[in-house]
Amino acid sequence: MVEVEIIPELETLKAELVQKTDVVQELENRILRLQADMDNLRKRTMREKEEIWYVAAADIMTQLLPTLDNFERAMQVLPQNDWARGIVMVSKQLQDALARFGLETIESQGSFNPQYHEAIMQDIASTEPENMITGEFERGYKLRGKVLRPSKVKVSTGGNNNG
Repeated sequence: MVEVEIIPELETLKAELVQKTDVVQELENRILRLQADMDNLRKRTMREKEEIWYVAAADIMTQLLPTLDNFERAMQVLPQNDWARGIVMVSKQLQDALARFGLETIESQGSFNPQYHEAIMQDIASTEPENMITGEFERGYKLRGKVLRPSKVKVSTGGNNNG
């Protein structure tokens, strides 16, 4: 008689166990989805933070570029004395600080590249092949690989081969 009473109770317990197992599986799946959502949120937040940093840094550096230009112009005409060496040191210190934040100069030698250079003059007297940079009027800069300001250059037309 004892066995007869246990069997219906056992079936009830098995049914409850299946139900509880389904609930646990559903909760585990929900936890996995929430973890994935949290990971995606963390990644998106990091990307947005980096983008905000880049925009702010680019704005600040763009405003500082004329100062770098003026330091370069000043160093071209400085006399050779202690005061002038101090100006050179301050300029170098500013350039080094900006470089630590990712500011790079754009090379203005070799072939013209419209991605990095802006041709503001053609050099018809040059013996260089066509589209070779023959002079730089204003240095260009990149921030973390993105152009802040292209180099303003003079480009050969390749037309003067009268050597």
